[in-house]
Amino acid sequence: MVLINYLLAFVAGFFVKWVDWIEDDRKGKGVVKFPLAIFYGGIIGYLISTASFSEIFLGALLAQVFARKIDNISHITGFVTSILTLFYFGFPTVQLNYLFYFMLLAFLDEQDFVGRFRFLTEYRLFLKIGAVLMLFIGRWDYAVAILLFDLGYILFTEIRKRFIK
Repeated sequence: MVLINYLLAFVAGFFVKWVDWIEDDRKGKGVVKFPLAIFYGGIIGYLISTASFSEIFLGALLAQVFARKIDNISHITGFVTSILTLFYFGFPTVQLNYLFYFMLLAFLDEQDFVGRFRFLTEYRLFLKIGAVLMLFIGRWDYAVAILLFDLGYILFTEIRKRFIK
C-alpha cells in the first residue's frame, strides 16, 4: 500500500504539469483541464491524508496559497478538490516543524529570482534540496515523493515536446 503513494505522487506531478500547460501555453483553452484538475486535486488530498510524507505536499499546497499561485480556475478547482478530499479521508497528524520547513522551501520555489539567480526560479531547487537533506535524519520518503512528483512533471513536458503541438 505504501508504494502506491509514491506512484500517486508521480501521477500527480504529471497531471499538475498537464494543467499548467493548458493554462500557460494554451491560454486556458480546453475543458479537459477541469477533470484533470479534479483528478490531481483528489490525488494530492489523498496523499496529504494518508502518506508518510504528507507534510511536503501540505506544505507545498499552503505555499501555493501564500505565493498567490493558485490564480486560475483550473488550479482553484484542483485546490478545492484537494481540500474536499482531505476532509473526506481525514486530516493527518503532522509534525509542524516539518510542515513549516517544507512550506517555506516551497514558497521560495515560487519566487521569481532574477539575474545570476534566475536558475532558482527555473529549476525550483529549494524543496528538492530540502527533501534530500531529510535523508540525514533517516527520512527518505520525502525525497522519493517529491522527486517522483517532479519526474512526472518533467515526463509530461517531454511527451508534450515530442507529441503534442
